[in-house]
Amino acid sequence: MLLPRILSAIVMVVLFVCAVFVLEKTGFMLAMGGVVLLAGWEWARLSGVKAAFSRVAFALLVGALCFLTYQQGFQQHILYAAPVLWLMALYWVVSYPSMKGWRYQFGRLLFGLLILITTWASLVVLKQSNNFVVWVLLLMGLIWGADSGAYFSGKAFGKNKLAPHVSPGKSWEGVIGGLVFTQIGLVVFSYMVHFSLVQWLVLAAIGLLTVAVSVLGDLTESLFKRHESLKDSSRLIPGHGGVMDRVDSLTAAAPVFVLLLSVFGWL
Repeated sequence: MLLPRILSAIVMVVLFVCAVFVLEKTGFMLAMGGVVLLAGWEWARLSGVKAAFSRVAFALLVGALCFLTYQQGFQQHILYAAPVLWLMALYWVVSYPSMKGWRYQFGRLLFGLLILITTWASLVVLKQSNNFVVWVLLLMGLIWGADSGAYFSGKAFGKNKLAPHVSPGKSWEGVIGGLVFTQIGLVVFSYMVHFSLVQWLVLAAIGLLTVAVSVLGDLTESLFKRHESLKDSSRLIPGHGGVMDRVDSLTAAAPVFVLLLSVFGWL
């Protein structure tokens, strides 16, 4: 699977670069809408929906509600739902497998519906900002940096399991390594853009919360996959699994990151 994995990664990088640097507002919104539709189709599977028609119907519902959110101008307001959603997800992960509320199919579908809408809305809000390229690259840098830092520090020092019942491969040492690595990156970024001490501290806090919730996004999808006995959310991306497997951290990180930027008046 090495060659398909490499080729798929190259294609994803090219598509990401085009979305960020080439597409205008409408094209970007439609492109992100397409990603959300595919993720919605996969989320229905993670929620235990067996019928193909029902999965498609759920994906179309996600797309329709994203469109309605934009039409009504609610894309920024709906981001305030993100902290509630991810605090609930934190409770699910910490209490797994004893807490059973998340096992209800309707609850899982509703949760997926809301996190996908907030993800799409956050990216739309970011696209409308004056510093879109800077912020979106910083967001992805936090997610990828946390993942890379966690991988290497976990391999080197990982002993204490983060959530053994949900994702046995993750360790506290890995999470700490990811946090440290991204904070170093934020120091470099703040120096390069001549941030003041206060601005750096604010950005450091935003980065800390964004990275922490990105880990939670990964764990939450792992919880649902474990419950449904699934290795991947789908096989849409050769060598990489499904769309949700690639954007699970983003669904948690993006809404929180954009909401915090808005609260601090940076958008």
